[in-house]
Amino acid sequence: MKFSAVLALAASASAATLQKKQSLTAPIGNFYADCIPHSTFCAYNFTITSDPVLPASHCGAFLQGPDQLPEVKDGDCPDNSAYTWSITKTTDGGLDFAIWYPFNSRSNITYCHSITADQITTQNNGAVSTQHYTGPGNFTASVTDCSA
Repeated sequence: MKFSAVLALAASASAATLQKKQSLTAPIGNFYADCIPHSTFCAYNFTITSDPVLPASHCGAFLQGPDQLPEVKDGDCPDNSAYTWSITKTTDGGLDFAIWYPFNSRSNITYCHSITADQITTQNNGAVSTQHYTGPGNFTASVTDCSA
């Protein structure tokens, strides 16, 4: 009896050491952010891949701009409801991107990426100007890029 208890304890201890560690980075793919010319709406769309063996989760928002890329407070990912994301404007004209998911009941894992002002262009469409993201469609968001 004592031997089986020791064996069960050893098996559970070794299984705990095999748990996958949380990645410090998250690949973001097919990212685009555009305001629609002659409209009051803007769109954000992207994918996030949490595990290479699983399909990417699609995330996005379609909301009023009207001319500038708007902030997003609690964006969702219809393919994976665990993810929430945000876009925040920076003082220099760029955007801060963050995406997070619950780690446990008290904390989240958050990945961040800064979109610089030179990656956002303003297109003159006559009476209206619209903003468009022109940076790379694929980038890496990282826990180390999040400001405290």
